[in-house]
Amino acid sequence: MRSISMANSIETKTSTSATMRRATLIGRLALYSLTVFMISCLFVLVVSCLWLLFPLSEPLWLLRLHRLLVAVTLSSGFAFFIVLFIIHRLFIPRQDFSFRPLTNAKVHVGLTAYNDELCIGDAVQAFKSCPYVDKVIVVENNSKDNTYQIALESGADRVVTEQIPGYGSCCMRALEESAIGLGDDDVIVLCEGDMTFSADDVKKFLAYLDNCDLVLGTRATQELRAAKTQMDWLINPANQIVAKMIQVRFWGVRLTDVGCTYRAMRVGSYHCLKKHLWVRGNHFSPHMYIELLKLRMRLIEIPVVFQIRAGESKGVGSNKIKAARVAIRMLGLLYNT
Repeated sequence: MRSISMANSIETKTSTSATMRRATLIGRLALYSLTVFMISCLFVLVVSCLWLLFPLSEPLWLLRLHRLLVAVTLSSGFAFFIVLFIIHRLFIPRQDFSFRPLTNAKVHVGLTAYNDELCIGDAVQAFKSCPYVDKVIVVENNSKDNTYQIALESGADRVVTEQIPGYGSCCMRALEESAIGLGDDDVIVLCEGDMTFSADDVKKFLAYLDNCDLVLGTRATQELRAAKTQMDWLINPANQIVAKMIQVRFWGVRLTDVGCTYRAMRVGSYHCLKKHLWVRGNHFSPHMYIELLKLRMRLIEIPVVFQIRAGESKGVGSNKIKAARVAIRMLGLLYNT
């Protein structure tokens, strides 16, 4: 009986591995075909505009170029449709819903902070007063102000300094510190300590963790977003475009935001994921759930309240050039996946 059980286990792992390889190949084909389609559409638009400056028959090379670009656009669009809506459906088994209730789960919140003396105290107290939270851990990233001391005085259960600079470094340390003392069926919540997010949303995350490994917040819901946040006329749609590119690569998940720190995760799922985390820069947020999706783990995105930041932004903020650089790094992660 034991040998039969082992054989079944090996067969299941082999089948899962084969499915993951097929999903990777099909996901890449869908992403690449969509990319070619989008780029060729842009070039068709540019060449069509040039026609406004020349007669349709002159110069001849422009007409030929336009025909070539139209052919590329149509073929890449057709390839995208075939890969995503036929090949993917035929060769990738659909996952049924999962229900693993959180019964008496402990919840630890890891707050990241860097020079946040103006707001870290309020953030700690807000999460400490949340009835669902057992402990609040603050991880500050070599702050030059009184962030460490104020976090302690405000009631944080533990305050840790992460010596390696970088948003990703701070997030990974916060996840690690928050998981200490918890079992696989407990929960860790990752959030920023700058009061952009609400402790009241913890109950939302816990409700959806019954059905998945990671619950990710999104700042894209206008009804839950303050009017003057960094999610403005450019950052918000750009975030959503990159999120949809990731969604195409991992078809089946729904994503609208790539830069939201606020998230909650089962501790057991974190232990499976943590050895795959390595990004230390500002593009850590999508890196974390890209690695999770590569492992065929379950992700649900939910709308969360997004408020005006207290103090100066240390991340992208409203800096469009910095945002563009981070977006390029995010896309680099995606296209190398």
